[in-house]
Amino acid sequence: MPATLDASTTTARVVTAPAPIALRPGRPLLSVVVHEGGERADTTVFLTHGSGGNKNQWRHQWQALKRAGVRIVAWDFIGHGQSPQPRDHAAYEGSRIVDDYRHLLDTYGPAPGQGRIVLAAHSYGCRLTLSLLQDLAAEGRLDRVAAALLLGPPSPLAQLGANPLGWLPPFVLEWLRPVIAAKFRALAWHPDVDAELLAFEEEATKGNSLFMMKALMGQAVQPDPAKLKDLTLPVTVVAGTNDGLTPPAGARDLVDRLPNATYVELERCGHQIMLEKPAETNALLLRLAGV
Repeated sequence: MPATLDASTTTARVVTAPAPIALRPGRPLLSVVVHEGGERADTTVFLTHGSGGNKNQWRHQWQALKRAGVRIVAWDFIGHGQSPQPRDHAAYEGSRIVDDYRHLLDTYGPAPGQGRIVLAAHSYGCRLTLSLLQDLAAEGRLDRVAAALLLGPPSPLAQLGANPLGWLPPFVLEWLRPVIAAKFRALAWHPDVDAELLAFEEEATKGNSLFMMKALMGQAVQPDPAKLKDLTLPVTVVAGTNDGLTPPAGARDLVDRLPNATYVELERCGHQIMLEKPAETNALLLRLAGV
């Protein structure tokens, strides 16, 4: 492991918050944690996980950004991590989560002209981020965000709710949980992944309600592929060569539709890029943050 990484972080609960907060009226509480930064606190990095993930999956990046003096905001979107899991199907509708994201940005980001914002996202979090950026572009506010890092993004044309399992009721999905977990493991992780890391992450996912996952993916947000050309900010798109969930071809398709994108493909890496290749992810994120 490179010297810039702390081996103890591999299976540590680093990015945690004391209690969920009310981000906006009429929505469930959300878990948000903020590090106010140091000498580079004029740059704020927002960390957004994917479906079934949590903010602690950014623990290596959190530590690296913290050492660099950057301001950091990480959150668990609805139903994930330390945020509540309401039994309300409509609460997981994609555009509502994008609105939560917008409120997060407006609440914790610097005032316009007072600092830089960098967005980092993983998997479905990339969809949320692209949707937010398209909304900002439509409002003439795209300059609110300086750059973005997208890890393991789905193809811009992929229909995320099309999985046949999505038709099954939640109680059947719970019965099938061991089968689903084994399939996910095979698709999401490189075969040589550290066993301790894998066990730690699989234990964390046991807290995910399959009611939540079904509601989330059945109402997944879909950025408009035709309007990706309007996102002129620098975007670094990263794929793992061995990613079976969101294969590199989808990431390359996304890059082709973005006018100012850089493509990076990491060898011997699956879908969990920030965990499988933390040093490489840190370097890319720190570069976008101006460190």
